[in-house]
Amino acid sequence: MSKNETPTKVIVPCRFSYLHCWEPEAINGGEPKYSVILSFDQEDEALYKKIQDAISECVEKAKNSMYAGKLPKNFKIVELKDGDEDYEKDGFAGQYTIKAASAYKPEVVKKAKVMGKVQLVPIENEEEFYSGCYGFASVTFYAYDTGVSKGVTCGLNSLLKSRDGEKLGGSG
Repeated sequence: MSKNETPTKVIVPCRFSYLHCWEPEAINGGEPKYSVILSFDQEDEALYKKIQDAISECVEKAKNSMYAGKLPKNFKIVELKDGDEDYEKDGFAGQYTIKAASAYKPEVVKKAKVMGKVQLVPIENEEEFYSGCYGFASVTFYAYDTGVSKGVTCGLNSLLKSRDGEKLGGSG
């Protein structure tokens, strides 16, 4: 790992589902957030390990720096879910899924040729970026303690569309 690499930041090649990157959504009366479910092939063992390592790193940091070596009973850890079990009805068989969220609107981009050079350009048309398309998500795992709630979660940074896919139900 290089000196500049953060072990808790991960780039996830994935399919985007339950996409709320244009407007935040409040779940169960909570604070409105931008969010997305990221799904990737269960055969990608390297990516699975990278995500698990990032989560473990955050748990260890929290345990040692925030809680004097012992996690509180109500400490919640973001789950990397097995799509075969948790989302069977939604067509995630053979996939792992993880939810990423943020209070801040994520940057949504694609690659395009601009004056002969490939560059990242913003996607502003909601029809162009939807639940079901594929790309990459930049996420950061981090520990939090709001006084009421404590744990490790997956923060959403930015989204890069790489290709179209079949639109999933509920797409904008």
